[in-house]
Amino acid sequence: MLVKTPETSFTLPQAVTAELEKVGVNGDSLIQLDTNLDREGQYGERYLVATNKKLVVVTNNGSAKIEREISLGDIVSIESKGMSGVASLEARIKTPEGPRVIEILRGTSSKAPELSRAAHQIEYLRDKGELPEEREEDTRHLKNRKCPKCGRPMGRDTKVCNFCTDRLGALKRIYSYISPYKFLAISSAVLNIAGIALDFVAPVMTNNLIDRVFPPTMQHNANDSFAAAQSGEAHRTLLVLVLVILGASVVSAVVGTVRGRVTSYLGAYVLHDIRSQLYAHLQRLSVSYYDKREVGAVMSRVQNDVGMLQNFLLDTAENTVISFLTIAIVVILMFSNSPFLAILVLLPVPFVVAGTQIYWRGLMRLWRRVWQQNSSLGANLADALGGVRVVRAFGAEDREINRFQTRSASMRNAVMNVENKAAMFYPIMGFIMGIGLPVTWYFGGSKVLDNSLTLVTVVFFTVLINRLYGPVQALTRQVTQVSRALTAAERVFEVLDTDPEIVDSGAAIEMKTVRGAVEFQNVSFGYERHRPVLHGVNLKVEPGEMIGLVGHSGAGKSTIINLLLRFYDVTEGSLLVDGVDIRDIKRDDLRKNIGVVLQESYLFHGSIYDNIAYGNPDATRRDVIAAARAAFAHDFIISFPDGYDTLVGERGTRLSGGERQRISIARAILHDPKILILDEATASVDTQTEQSIQNALQNLVRGRTTFAIAHRLSTLKHADRLVVVEGGKIVESGTHDELMKKHGSFYKLVEAQQAMNQIVSVGG
Repeated sequence: MLVKTPETSFTLPQAVTAELEKVGVNGDSLIQLDTNLDREGQYGERYLVATNKKLVVVTNNGSAKIEREISLGDIVSIESKGMSGVASLEARIKTPEGPRVIEILRGTSSKAPELSRAAHQIEYLRDKGELPEEREEDTRHLKNRKCPKCGRPMGRDTKVCNFCTDRLGALKRIYSYISPYKFLAISSAVLNIAGIALDFVAPVMTNNLIDRVFPPTMQHNANDSFAAAQSGEAHRTLLVLVLVILGASVVSAVVGTVRGRVTSYLGAYVLHDIRSQLYAHLQRLSVSYYDKREVGAVMSRVQNDVGMLQNFLLDTAENTVISFLTIAIVVILMFSNSPFLAILVLLPVPFVVAGTQIYWRGLMRLWRRVWQQNSSLGANLADALGGVRVVRAFGAEDREINRFQTRSASMRNAVMNVENKAAMFYPIMGFIMGIGLPVTWYFGGSKVLDNSLTLVTVVFFTVLINRLYGPVQALTRQVTQVSRALTAAERVFEVLDTDPEIVDSGAAIEMKTVRGAVEFQNVSFGYERHRPVLHGVNLKVEPGEMIGLVGHSGAGKSTIINLLLRFYDVTEGSLLVDGVDIRDIKRDDLRKNIGVVLQESYLFHGSIYDNIAYGNPDATRRDVIAAARAAFAHDFIISFPDGYDTLVGERGTRLSGGERQRISIARAILHDPKILILDEATASVDTQTEQSIQNALQNLVRGRTTFAIAHRLSTLKHADRLVVVEGGKIVESGTHDELMKKHGSFYKLVEAQQAMNQIVSVGG
């Protein structure tokens, strides 16, 4: 939400301002808000403007239109709501029929903080007639969301303005990756020039054939010895020129073959570097980056966008260079033969250039829409296929098919907009460029009839025209390819330019080993700044102590673990390990000292052995087996025909939940950490297996600082201390027996769980 302050205000599009003036909003708005989804849930521009009297919603998709006006006095309540990937602003308003709820705006999940703040601001404006005072930290995350050049809105998680992208800079940046391969690049350039020069040998030699071998004034007189000698010379010249044309064709074929191989090597190496750099950067980005994005959309950057750059480097870039060089040579030959005809033939070119520029600007906007829809489609596909078992279990195939078809239709419409624009542009450009041929024949033919120009020159010009307009037409068509490539480059470089939120400070120290002392000092944190999850948490844990974290779902237990792993940084306060703030410890050293078994055990596609060894790649096979034994996984592993070489399938789908969990525990054991985190480590195993693992964990946790989360409170009886978390705060702390005697929050949790167990038992 953008309260109109110097830090957060932005300029509304002129078309939107004009529409607002029609309903009496003339620059006196107090709140301005933009969203990126229309009423149907498709990408589009919508704006909400609030004065001290009313709200106005304006749609701006091609043309601006007032969508809704609501008097502030008619608003009973207003709130933001979050759905899967979508956030909305809904209001309960007064009507003659009674109060009813309407949706005012909607946007992608990135808009959720703004919509939430907007609800608060609008209610305050309705009640007080003015805006509440904003603290600096409340608006810090909203700053720089508008492009400083054009004022248009940018996404919360991007620093790139789609409208002000430096296209020349993007091209330079793409080609900066060629620097390590200068020899291949120079070789490709030389071969390109040689290939183009060889292509002009045939027309130049043909012109010489007509002019020198078959002159129209030649007299064929058998009794004239001079004519006979001249004929003999002509035959020799004919043979030489034909051999030159043939030789040029052979050399051109060889040069083309070598050039193609050099270009393919160059493109493949450059794209490998870009793809590798992109993937490496994605690995370094913070967990919060992935919280804001769908996996399919991120995969699209690595696969589709980089693939588009590959097409650009291998084909489009080379063809563009060849076209420009060809045009340059044709122009030189034209002016060297007849400047008058050259000027006439080139007259349509400025119109072609101007038309291409206009087409380019519109095309970039349309291709961005295509890529947005493509990312959405990829995210939907990855989501549905990743949860195929859930889809089958709930019989939701038709629902998923409809959802996919809806997004595919949006993709189809976006592509059709591009193709329709191209279908109109290219024929018009073809007509303009085709004017050159009749112009040449008329004006050139007139000069031939006046004996001021030779027929050979006119014929040569017609050949050159074909050589000129072919590359010009190719360049206009390559605008589409270049547009695709630059759009893809923007998306790739946007990722590369995204700074990880969790980075080592300049004063970060190495801590190869730690004792395991952990202390939370007045820690507060929220995944979204305006919605804190933890409030003033204070907890001191001694080395080797086992802490059990208990509480209702959503209380903040997993958040405490996420902060300790430094997936996120605390918003307020400090988190210390061995007395050192974890922000001052090298990130890799910190995580090498922490082992974790998460609630959702994740196995990589590969063998059981590889998944266990992931915790310590240098471990021997004996170490891996020992870890499996400690996790009580060895017996079921050797029962498989392939033993430790058994493939687990994608995400371990070939194994049961209990088997996956025990392999995850073995992986953590092999990691041999000083700090151990068990997040529902025994949630997916049966009672008998759980008891076995608990026995193993008793040995494992000895000498290690352990944080354990478990919903089955009985599994935490042996913890040195239990910490009860409610509403993001620590409300109780003590041993199991101490807390039971207090009859406080922990006692109520135990009673509720025992009652539930009795219900389950009776139901069974």
